[in-house]
Amino acid sequence: MVGAKIGWKLLQTAFSVAVGIAASKAVSTAWKVGSGGKPPKKGQGGYLEVAAWAAASAAAAAVATVFAERQAASYYLKSTGHPPPGWEQDSTVRSGLVKSIDKD
Repeated sequence: MVGAKIGWKLLQTAFSVAVGIAASKAVSTAWKVGSGGKPPKKGQGGYLEVAAWAAASAAAAAVATVFAERQAASYYLKSTGHPPPGWEQDSTVRSGLVKSIDKD
């Protein structure tokens, strides 16, 4: 079981890093196209611009995290034949996997 947990964490990390980099590039490119300039860095820009950039970045990061986790879980299931630690199969969900909820 320990090996499965370590393998799952490594797989989840690899997917998260890859998707996180892609999301960061996508939100930066969208910002450049939409605003015509570079995203604000290190406090440069007005309050509204910095707040908009923070909101866009946070939204992209949140979506990327959920996407990466679900894709990693799906890949783990296909590779091993069983759900990753902390997940269970559920036929009512499109992906077929849901996070387990401890019922203690």
